[in-house]
Amino acid sequence: MQSCFFIEEGAEEYRRYELALSVLKTMSREKKGTKTYTILPTTGCNARCVYCYEEGMPVRTMTNETADQVAAFIDRTRWQDEVKLIWFGGEPLAASSVISRICGRLKGRDIPFRSRIVTNGTMLTSEMIEEAVALWHLESAQVSVDGTREDYESRKRYVFPSMHHYDAMMRAVNLLLERGIRVTLRCNYDGGNFAGLKEFFDDVKARFGEADKLSVYPAMLFQTKEDEKCVDLYREAQSLYAYIRELGLNRPETENKTFALKTNHCEADAGDKSVLIDPDGLLYHCEHLPGNRSFGTIFDPAAQVFSDDRANLPIHETCKACSFLPECTPFFRNGCPDWFAYCREFKQIEAEASLRRLITSGHTAVHMESGGTD
Repeated sequence: MQSCFFIEEGAEEYRRYELALSVLKTMSREKKGTKTYTILPTTGCNARCVYCYEEGMPVRTMTNETADQVAAFIDRTRWQDEVKLIWFGGEPLAASSVISRICGRLKGRDIPFRSRIVTNGTMLTSEMIEEAVALWHLESAQVSVDGTREDYESRKRYVFPSMHHYDAMMRAVNLLLERGIRVTLRCNYDGGNFAGLKEFFDDVKARFGEADKLSVYPAMLFQTKEDEKCVDLYREAQSLYAYIRELGLNRPETENKTFALKTNHCEADAGDKSVLIDPDGLLYHCEHLPGNRSFGTIFDPAAQVFSDDRANLPIHETCKACSFLPECTPFFRNGCPDWFAYCREFKQIEAEASLRRLITSGHTAVHMESGGTD
C-alpha cells in the first residue's frame, strides 16, 4: 500500500499532517514566480447547457489591449522556465483570435510556453487546429460531452444546432487526435443521462479505436451532488470506470501513480504558482470564482500572485477526524466552491473500489505466490 502513514496510536493525526505540510513547504526549492495561467478569452459560449454554473454571467470578450497586457503580466510574474497556459471560458474557441494574439505576444517576448484547452470543440476548424499546434503550442484538450447523441444535443442546446452538434464535436476530436494532441472527454452525468453512458463509450471506441492519446472519464454534475441520492448514483457509477478500463479508454498512468503528500491541491492554495485571468484582466484564485472574489488586476504594475487566504485558515473541525484529509484541500469546508456535503462518502466509495481492484489484480496474486503469507 502506498497511500498510508504509520502514526503512533493516540496521536492527533491532523496536527502531524499540518506539521508535515509545513516542513514540505519550507523545504520546497521550486523557482519563484507563477507557473500556470488559466485565461478566459471570453465568457461567451455557443451552447446553453442545461446545467451551466455560469448561467447569467455577463458575456465579455477580451479586447486586444487587454490581451497585450496579459502577455506583459505573464512576462513580469512568471517563473524563469516554461509556463503553462489553460484556455477556459465560456467557450474559448469563440475567441480564438484572442488566444492567437496572446500567444503571438508571448513568442515575441521569447517566453517558453505550452497550453491546453477546455472546450466543447464544435467550433474547431482545420485551419484553427494548425494554428493551435504552431502558435498556441496546444498539447491537450478537455472536451465536455454529455453521453449519446440524443442526450448530448438536448443538454448542450447549441444556439446554432445546424452547425454545432454531436457530429461536429466528434469531428473536432478526430482533428485533435490526428495532430497528435491528447484528448480527454469529460462526460458530465446525472440520473437523467446515466443509463446511456455505456452506449456513448461504445461509440467513442468504435470511432477512434486504439487511439493512444484519447481517454474518457465520467464526472457527476455539481448540482447533482447537492442531493443525498448522489451517493447511490456515485456508487453505481463505479461500473462505468470499470467499463472504460475494459474498453481501453482510460489513462492507466493516472490510476497507478505513486502517492505523495501534496503541498497544494488546486489553484487557490498553490501560492504564487497559479492564477486565473478573466476577460477584463481581473485576477482570481479559482475558475469557479469570477464575479465576486477578484484580488487584483493585470493592469496594476505592482500586482502579485498569492494563495487564497482561505488556504491559511485552520482545518475545519469536521475534517480533522477524516481519514481522507491528506487527499483533500485544507480549506475544503472553508468556502471552496467545489465543497459538497457527501465528500467523505464519495472518498469511501473510491477507496473501496481501489481496494477491490488491488485485490483482484494479477499483481496481488504474483506478490502472494512469490512472497508467501502467514
